[in-house]
Amino acid sequence: MLNLVLLTKRLKAVAVLSVTVLFIQGCTTNPVTGGLHFAKSESWEISSGKEYHQEILKQYTIYNDPQLQGYVNSIGQKLAVQSERPNLPWTFTLLDSPQVNAFALPGGYVYVTRGIMAYMTKEAHLAGVIGHEIGHVTAAHGAQRAQQQQIATVASTVVALGTGIGELGQLSNYLGGALLSGYGRKQELQSDQLGAKYIAKNNYDVDDMIGVIGILKDQELFAAEKAKAEGKEAQSYHGLFSTHPKNDTRLKGAIKAAEEYRDLSKPVPDDGKFLRLTSGMAYGEGENQGIVRGNKFYHKGLNLFIEFPQGWTVQNGAQTLGAISPKQDEVIVMQMESLSGSVNPSSYLSSKFTNFQQGQQIQTAGGTAYTGIGTKDDQQQRIAMITRGNQAFFISGAGKSSLPNETFFNVTKSVRTLRGNEASLASGRKIRLITARAGDTIKSLAARSNLDSYAEDQIRLINDLYPAGEPRAGQLVKIIE
Repeated sequence: MLNLVLLTKRLKAVAVLSVTVLFIQGCTTNPVTGGLHFAKSESWEISSGKEYHQEILKQYTIYNDPQLQGYVNSIGQKLAVQSERPNLPWTFTLLDSPQVNAFALPGGYVYVTRGIMAYMTKEAHLAGVIGHEIGHVTAAHGAQRAQQQQIATVASTVVALGTGIGELGQLSNYLGGALLSGYGRKQELQSDQLGAKYIAKNNYDVDDMIGVIGILKDQELFAAEKAKAEGKEAQSYHGLFSTHPKNDTRLKGAIKAAEEYRDLSKPVPDDGKFLRLTSGMAYGEGENQGIVRGNKFYHKGLNLFIEFPQGWTVQNGAQTLGAISPKQDEVIVMQMESLSGSVNPSSYLSSKFTNFQQGQQIQTAGGTAYTGIGTKDDQQQRIAMITRGNQAFFISGAGKSSLPNETFFNVTKSVRTLRGNEASLASGRKIRLITARAGDTIKSLAARSNLDSYAEDQIRLINDLYPAGEPRAGQLVKIIE
């Protein structure tokens, strides 16, 4: 008992000492307010942002359009110059993702997805979103979160240092929460105010920042209703409106206050450049990552088809393709690897999974699969390997109470190459800009669009006409091809 008491006292002493050190080392000047705050240093922000940027690029693909990339970067750079931290190594990247999202890392790394850009109709909308994310960096919100978590978990930090767990683990933890859920009402509002100031200093109309908040709030509400109807979890952008209702007068007042920074003699007119550059941009899932249609998956580049059970939720990620059962008690995932030469499937799987037990060789719609059961990351899984030239497709299934059986083998047997007109089903959708004619309606534009469901709602949303607007003759509008 005495030893336990002594150990407890020592741990408390270490914790108090550590907090004291953190207090002394972690108190820095906030670049925005000029006051003192608990935050990591600027050198930490820059080095950690650079390091984690590489992790982001492993999870996302950069959108392959140099002109559009340059456009996003040019807007970001001119906004950053007007910020409190113009000398950071600012980097602005357009990601090839259908997610409606934008986020920032410490040190000046800002990301925008093509998914969020699809809902904008002018350059000032994009500037508003980028300005908001710059605000998170200039106010050192990420650095503050890292410092707060370090203080809150100081005892764990002491243990972690002793066991060799480094900064990257801490960075991953706090960034994961921030990117998914935002920074809380106070810091999000501060970023709204800062973003409005930056766009005003570039003579954009701050009303357009309020406008994009409304557009993205409409998208969020539609996505939530759609997800609920389909039994899925809605995903929405954390920024701008995340902690505010659409008509929040406090938010609007905070943004409108930034008008004092605008030179009204030098307004930035909307010349349609944003719409012209985004015409042809991918919409929804990208062809390079494959297309999910219901419970079926088509990939033109890989010449691949796979079918999951009806009612399962299919999720197409950057590295994996997976599906979850309606009760969320079973999951089946496919991954691909390139092989350097011919391999023995049984031996290869044995090298990947512990306690691998070969089960049977089954015939699929396009070849032969080698199946078995093995363990990986302490999770027992049913496994199948299908080889095609130098490609290997791995299908794994796991369950809460038992391994998926019939469903797993049905999915495995469905794997084949594309047939007939399926190449068109594997083609990605794109935004096309047209001029509305007299008599054009949302219904007629939706009928011309390559959309499977909710076509009218989607056309209204991407043209800022939700929930009941109609196009005017001569208006530039977006349809989906």
